[in-house]
Amino acid sequence: MFEKVEVMSLIGAAGTIELILGGLLVLGLFTRPVAFILCGEMAFAYFIGHFPRGFIPLLNGGNAAILFCFSCLYLACAGGGVWSVDAVMRKR
Repeated sequence: MFEKVEVMSLIGAAGTIELILGGLLVLGLFTRPVAFILCGEMAFAYFIGHFPRGFIPLLNGGNAAILFCFSCLYLACAGGGVWSVDAVMRKR
């Protein structure tokens, strides 16, 4: 299915965003804006890929998209925490 994915396609662009911003999120660098962007991307993925099959995530297979959307929304509100690069940079 992903044998010939082009970078400028919808799946390629989403993969590039998830790879780069996911790495930043794991490090805890620019956590709040990165998590907000990823939250929006997961909401977009849910409404494009799963919502046409029905509203309820249990029935349309959108469980992971909703989980990641709300997890990133939480991180956008709460921040990276004490072990993040943001916290280390804030101390300096």
